[in-house]
Amino acid sequence: MLPLLLLLSHRPPPPDAWWAGLDPASLQAPADGVHALRVPPGGRARVAGGTFLMGSTPTQMAHGIALCEREIGASECHDPDLIAFIRAEGAAHRVTISTFDLDRTEVTVGDYGRCVSAGACSAAELSPDDARFSRPDFPITHVRWEDAVTYCAWAGGRLPTEAEWEFAARGVAGREYPWGDVYNPYLANHGAAATDRTDATDGFVGLAPVGSFPDGATPLGILDMAGNVSEWVADLLERDPRNHGYPVPYDDAPVTDPKPKTAGGGFHVVRGGSYRDAAMWLRSAARADTFSLRPASVGFRCAADVR
Repeated sequence: MLPLLLLLSHRPPPPDAWWAGLDPASLQAPADGVHALRVPPGGRARVAGGTFLMGSTPTQMAHGIALCEREIGASECHDPDLIAFIRAEGAAHRVTISTFDLDRTEVTVGDYGRCVSAGACSAAELSPDDARFSRPDFPITHVRWEDAVTYCAWAGGRLPTEAEWEFAARGVAGREYPWGDVYNPYLANHGAAATDRTDATDGFVGLAPVGSFPDGATPLGILDMAGNVSEWVADLLERDPRNHGYPVPYDDAPVTDPKPKTAGGGFHVVRGGSYRDAAMWLRSAARADTFSLRPASVGFRCAADVR
């Protein structure tokens, strides 16, 4: 048997010895180096009213062309139709927007399905077994513009105007992209200017669950305003039948809370670019429309008036 003195010398330290000298306990701790899995916030963000420069300056339009020229499909960057859409971003003009609310995320398959189950919305034209589009956390696609209008009314809102959408994406600072002024291919689910328009370098070949790119959100936390799906807005894209049916640029006069354009022979405007669109279409000022009634790369989010 070991002597008692030797046994005592090998006893464990008193139970409070391990925390001696540490800082006082706190309910908070620095998060340096911690990467938490963030659940995308639901609901709507309040977009405080303000004045911004809507559309693009000649320098910004040239930047859009330069983005295109960096890609493998650079030969198409001076196609007359593409140039016409770039020119439709002019003229840059001052727009004042009143405060409104905007969905933080694109409306999901699950969201839209509840409206269908309630008998208020028409079913999307897609198979529930099609894993490319039917996951409940994917943005809803294969719906008409009219279906988007119906859903937003059912959800207590409306489609945003083109001006509201751009203001939410750019803010009063006039950001080139929802996250800032520098393009980053890892902040959005985008495509490519190539024969194969999909691009998996961002982590997704096709659609991504809404909110998959939290670092690409606006300062207000509005997600996926660039990429994933393009988004229906309330306006028609005005086209000029005397000029090959090309889209008509903005007037340069200042305007306050512009009403949606509802005439002009165009198709409904889509904004933000999709998983099939190259970098130039992810700019906050980029404008497009679609010939498809139920496109596979177009969804929507809802706005609401502040009461």
